[in-house]
Amino acid sequence: MRFPPVAASIDCADLLRTPERRDEITRRLAAEAVRLLTTTGFAVFRVGRLRLGVEESRRLALGLAEQVRRTLIDRGAPGRMRLEVDKPQQTYVPDGYQTRTLLPHHDGQHCSYLTPSLLDAPEWDPALREFGSSGYTTTPAHKMYQGIFLADPGEGLSVTTYYDWLAVIDDVVRARDLASGPDFAVDPVAATARWFGANLRSMAERQPKHGCPYPSPGAMLGLAEPMWHGISFHHAENDLDAESRKRYPAAVPLAERCPCGRCTGQAARLYCHQTLAATGLNWTEFRDRWEVMAPGEHCDLLLGHNLTMLHGGLAGGPGRLLEPLCLVVDTPTGPEYERWLAAAWRRRLPEVG
Repeated sequence: MRFPPVAASIDCADLLRTPERRDEITRRLAAEAVRLLTTTGFAVFRVGRLRLGVEESRRLALGLAEQVRRTLIDRGAPGRMRLEVDKPQQTYVPDGYQTRTLLPHHDGQHCSYLTPSLLDAPEWDPALREFGSSGYTTTPAHKMYQGIFLADPGEGLSVTTYYDWLAVIDDVVRARDLASGPDFAVDPVAATARWFGANLRSMAERQPKHGCPYPSPGAMLGLAEPMWHGISFHHAENDLDAESRKRYPAAVPLAERCPCGRCTGQAARLYCHQTLAATGLNWTEFRDRWEVMAPGEHCDLLLGHNLTMLHGGLAGGPGRLLEPLCLVVDTPTGPEYERWLAAAWRRRLPEVG
């Protein structure tokens, strides 16, 4: 069980102590968040500890998110990146459960997931940055940074989980002894991005057959079995649906018993098998290695890098109410985006000037 480093929790008390300097303080806090988003992958503004009302807390959170956007653009992110305020999301809890757990995902993953930059893979087709054009539950904008204003933590733990996707990919590359090739000796990051892009192309070739609008982590990591391409994972407690049972009969027994023996729900047990096949770690071992749990208080603002990180939700109750605040572009293309993406693979921002 791992919790975020203290540095990932941003104290907002100065916003109340010296209101006459609020703009200056907001810029300072946003600059710290940008540093964390780039290196650690996420940041938590502790707005809730100010003990303000929801309306005032939301106003501060929006101001902080907007200043993060401006600071990122000043540091080389695409100038057309905007703050998208999506509709509030009530927490769905499957029947028979008191809380729900969300498995690792990218927000807006039908068109928001890590891909190679053209600077590392000139042959890459940017059109493959949209995997599905229907069936998705969020807006069609490409989410570069994912955020939530926690309007109500609800009855459960209200924990957001984060997973370092870049580090997971590097682990898989090393475990499969892929890094011994000549391309990796020249530029290991670019070579990894090209390997990852080849997996995404394979996924895109299979997608018209199975029709699943969401790319799965296992398929992104190169798994070839059809079920890891055609079954999507979100709520751990969900049962395997009838269509998936019919199309992928091999998944049925896997959903009943998982490698670690500790997963609750058919989706979680099947995900445990996928994780083991893709990374060599079952879901419990994967969590022990990569999961960081960020508890959220009432009115906190959580921001995460939506491409270099996966995130999930642990034991959220039906009363948990999220207000999504994402930094998005409508089309993930163009020189600015490619420079930002190449830098993101290297845990930095583009050089400016």
